[in-house]
Amino acid sequence: MKKTTIINRLLLPFCLAACLLACSKDEEPQSYMPSLATNSADGLTRFDAVLSGTVTEKAGSQLASVDVFFLYAKGTSLVDAEELAATADPSTEGRYTANLSGLTPGQTYCYSICARSGGSVAKGELIQFSTLASSEPVLAESTATEVTETTAVLTSQMTDNGGRDISQRGFAYKVYEEGMPEPTTSDRTRTVPLDAESFTGTLTGLQANTTYIVRAYAINSTGTGYGPAETFTTEALKLPKLTCATTDVTAFAVSLTADITSNGGFPVSEYGFCWSTESLVPTIDHLKEVVGTADDQHFEAKIDNLEPETEYYLRAYAINEKGVGYSDAITFKTAQRQVVTLTAPVTSNLDITSVTLTSTVQIPAGVTVTEKGICYDLFSSRPAIDSPHQKDDSQGSNISVSLTGLNEGAAYFATAYAVTRDGTFYSEPTRFTLNRTYEPTVSFTAVSNIGETEATVAGHIDSDGGRDVTERGFCWSSTSSTPNLENGDASMAVETTEADFSLKLTGLEKGQKYYVRAYAKNVNGVGYSSASNFTTALTKEPEVVNLLMPQIGDDQVTAQATISDNGGLTVTERGFVYSLTATTPRIGAAGVIQVKSTSTDNTFQATISGLTYTTRYYICAYAINAKGTAYTSPITFVTSSSTVPGTFVSVDEAGVADRSATFSGKITSDGNAEVTEVGFCWSETTSEPTLENSSYQKATLNAADNSFTFQATGLKAYTYYYVRAYAKNKNGVGYSYNASFRTKQTTPEGGDNPLPGTE
Repeated sequence: MKKTTIINRLLLPFCLAACLLACSKDEEPQSYMPSLATNSADGLTRFDAVLSGTVTEKAGSQLASVDVFFLYAKGTSLVDAEELAATADPSTEGRYTANLSGLTPGQTYCYSICARSGGSVAKGELIQFSTLASSEPVLAESTATEVTETTAVLTSQMTDNGGRDISQRGFAYKVYEEGMPEPTTSDRTRTVPLDAESFTGTLTGLQANTTYIVRAYAINSTGTGYGPAETFTTEALKLPKLTCATTDVTAFAVSLTADITSNGGFPVSEYGFCWSTESLVPTIDHLKEVVGTADDQHFEAKIDNLEPETEYYLRAYAINEKGVGYSDAITFKTAQRQVVTLTAPVTSNLDITSVTLTSTVQIPAGVTVTEKGICYDLFSSRPAIDSPHQKDDSQGSNISVSLTGLNEGAAYFATAYAVTRDGTFYSEPTRFTLNRTYEPTVSFTAVSNIGETEATVAGHIDSDGGRDVTERGFCWSSTSSTPNLENGDASMAVETTEADFSLKLTGLEKGQKYYVRAYAKNVNGVGYSSASNFTTALTKEPEVVNLLMPQIGDDQVTAQATISDNGGLTVTERGFVYSLTATTPRIGAAGVIQVKSTSTDNTFQATISGLTYTTRYYICAYAINAKGTAYTSPITFVTSSSTVPGTFVSVDEAGVADRSATFSGKITSDGNAEVTEVGFCWSETTSEPTLENSSYQKATLNAADNSFTFQATGLKAYTYYYVRAYAKNKNGVGYSYNASFRTKQTTPEGGDNPLPGTE
């Protein structure tokens, strides 16, 4: 309803009534509007209010039915007022009320009770009220139940949502410390669903035997509201309980005992000791020693590898399914290290299988040596007591040990050792080599008086090897080049004790080659001389071996052979025989050519020439003495093929001038014969210049790469030339393919080709 309309409707009836009252006469009944009183609003919330007012009729007034209602509006005036029907309160005469909802939180409103009769409207006093403002949610205190070592169930209730929808709620908590701020959502939180006013959340991962402070919280668009802070304490973990003590402390070790006084109600799965030099309350995250895994009440251990004169903190520990339980920490300090030093062992009385070793131990005051001795080993360069060792049971600081039963001649390493409370200490090592004996050393000195069936041999004992020689003699064989007592054709001992000894061999075969060695025995074995050989007397044809063909050419070859035995006679002739057809050539046979060697050595050779290219020949070497002629087995050889040399040629473009040019050539094949000449042929008239039809010039061959060059001069300017490289061997001249070039232009002279365009 418009503001002007409402005001007109209110004012006009009152004006009319006033006029009527002024003009009417007393004898007629009067009509008066009831008295209207606007009451204060009740039941105020953020969104609702109960409006009330009182209507009191005037005495003697006659009115038709009255319609009671309220006008209300935002603010402090009834501008843009709205009408709200009123309801009579049956419990109080004349009292009217109306429930107003959908209001804005924290808003000021005004209202007035009104009455309408016919066309007249009366209005009561204007009353103001304000709705409650929105706020953060309001929550009840939190209750902790089902508290264990690591969990707790929290319950709370939201008593007021603050007039806004809740976006999040739950519990904020942290470990309690006196004087600390109460927990907020910046601390640890546990959110819960928004489905009911009462809500519950379970906290996990808590610390055992710890007091926590907790508050319920809820968040709306206005802010975060918290309930009263409450505390609760988690149960203590049911961990094992222990006691611990030290029993013996040295520089490097400590002996410990411990007792598990309680397993916390759960079986112990592991127990031991943990220690540290830094932490006063060491844990198993530090150094630890696991003693056992069985559920045992008492356990002991010895911890080694500690540092001398160092303070340690140590606790016994035991583990059950609830965690790790520790004893009270104990402190101990390791003792000063009991150290001794030893001198390297000194050897004496060195023999074949025994030696005496001595050393000295330097023992500081307060140090006790419980054991001392010598360690020795064939392989370890620093033997320790895990190697063979021998104690010295004497008192004092000296060590003296005699080792026996050692390996003859072996090299040993030895260290002196001494044991104190705090370990085993060693000297620097000593290396010694035991004396040893050997087999006798024998030399073969001579063979003499060689006959057809006998010879005299002599030997000498150079050394007895350190032991007495029990036997000496000779071994000989016609088949083995190293005869010995096992494989010789014969052996015989000589009955003498002299260093020089000899023996006459009999029953030998005529003309037979024999190998012979002297020998001698002692307890270590048999020593042999190097082998010598001799041949019993017998004349025969010479022996020729090792026929070789060191060089094979196209028309000549070089043959070589060796006379291995002259047959006991002078060789009067040696050489070679060869044939095209006779597969076993012999001197004087048909088709056999004989070539004598001029050499007088046992190894001889000869050059055979006048052969045919690429032809197979059969050849034997021979030697002649008074007994006859001996031949080698025949071999074959094939002479190589032979042609003229092969070359190629090139012209250096940069080297072409008006009257000169530089040529380059190279031998690509020597034709299997020595190249005797190289050079170039050139012509301006024929495309295949030769030595006969053109100019030519010899060149110098570079043997390193078979190349050769030449600068031709006296050429014509601006003239085409053909050039070829050539090479000669005994088979003829070989030419390369031709190359062409044209000399540079210049002012023509007599005989030059004219320039183009010149008449």
